[in-house]
Amino acid sequence: MVQTMILPGTYIEVRDEALIRAGGVATGNIGIVGTAEKGPVDEVQLLSSLSEAKEIFGDQDELPGNGTKELTLIRALELIYQNGGKTVYVVRTGKDTKTATYQTKQGSADFVKLEAKTPGTWGDDIKIKISDTDGSKKTKKVELSYNGNNETYTITDITDLQKQLNQSSNLVKIETITPANKDKLPDKTTGSEENFSGGENGTTGNDEYKNSLKKLENEIINIVVLAGQDESLGSILEGHIKITEGIKRERIGIIGSSLENGKDNLNTIAQHTLKSDRLIFTAPGILSTSNNKQNKLPGAYTAAAVAGLIASMPPKTSPTNKVLVIEGLTTEFNSSQLEKLVSSRVLAVEKRNGFRIVKGITTDDGAWKQITTRRIVDYAIYGVRSSCDPYIGKLNNERVRGAMKSTLDSFLTGMVEDEALVTYTLEVSATRDQEIEGKVMVTMTLQPTFSIDFIQVTMYLG
Repeated sequence: MVQTMILPGTYIEVRDEALIRAGGVATGNIGIVGTAEKGPVDEVQLLSSLSEAKEIFGDQDELPGNGTKELTLIRALELIYQNGGKTVYVVRTGKDTKTATYQTKQGSADFVKLEAKTPGTWGDDIKIKISDTDGSKKTKKVELSYNGNNETYTITDITDLQKQLNQSSNLVKIETITPANKDKLPDKTTGSEENFSGGENGTTGNDEYKNSLKKLENEIINIVVLAGQDESLGSILEGHIKITEGIKRERIGIIGSSLENGKDNLNTIAQHTLKSDRLIFTAPGILSTSNNKQNKLPGAYTAAAVAGLIASMPPKTSPTNKVLVIEGLTTEFNSSQLEKLVSSRVLAVEKRNGFRIVKGITTDDGAWKQITTRRIVDYAIYGVRSSCDPYIGKLNNERVRGAMKSTLDSFLTGMVEDEALVTYTLEVSATRDQEIEGKVMVTMTLQPTFSIDFIQVTMYLG
């Protein structure tokens, strides 16, 4: 800061570059898109528990026979949380959803329509009772109930009900009231209780998942999953990952295999066409009990379990040989079949003292085939960006570049001490021309830590 020195005294300028350090780096944030019976559509909800998820999005459904309107979100979230996932950004997807409503009456004419807070079939289970209060016709009592949640309102007119509902209700809202009705009361309901009706969960397709994924683009997410969706949506997930990499929101995607007539087809799984250092493909499917019935779920749900497990571990820790918390597998592949899957870049799960990941690999067959390599480098990318960003706008001279190098050294040394890196080299420099252009060149060589995948033992007998 330039100071005008007129009066005698001590003038102090504080330069804080030496105190700059990398900020915290998230490693286990999950993003998920799926279908549900309840909750806002195409809005991001940040959740930390399954109970929160059920409160907002309802419960899982009984799997429909044709699979066309299966509700995937809660089922996938349950697998994520039971395998260690904690912070999850959730988006409900769907089109042509409809909100359940109840039409109040005044005489034989329609009066004001009440609507469930969010679209979906859940609203059909809302019950309403309208009655006089202590025999008075000047006020009414409105009672609402849903799944053990009860709300009671005493109202003087329909406008009063609208105000109370829109301020306090978790179940119902009133959007519009005509001026002619604003000071009137609805008639009593006939019988004890009446139901809302007309709620629909809607349908989903590629466009819906693509649009819902857009809602997650700017969030700090490390792993993204499409609940219950198989490799047929792999290109959509890969496209999302490429977009977010371009806007400094690097992440990996996990997607799973499908079932053919209720079975895992080894050849179909092995012949998948996915190939990306940021995409993981899981198989086989898993078993899951719902409403006292055991269901066969495709590898798309295995992906959710794997996402929860990976999110629970630091980037340096490989998922290889780690145990998934699942009921069972739809197919228990033998050694030869597992070799074929692993050779085809499939993250396979086997039954061996629990249900274990055979090898933690991506769908890339080059330098990025190890999941840990991708996660360690992504962690370094976020950390280096966090270290360098505070220097934007500061002086481009030796002193400030030295402070930047110190900040980066501190972060990378921490990665070495945490055993995510074996070692590294670092150089921060700028020529005079680069100083004039406002550029600083940061060059680093990182040696990531690798996991033990094979142990070769030679025994000599004497």
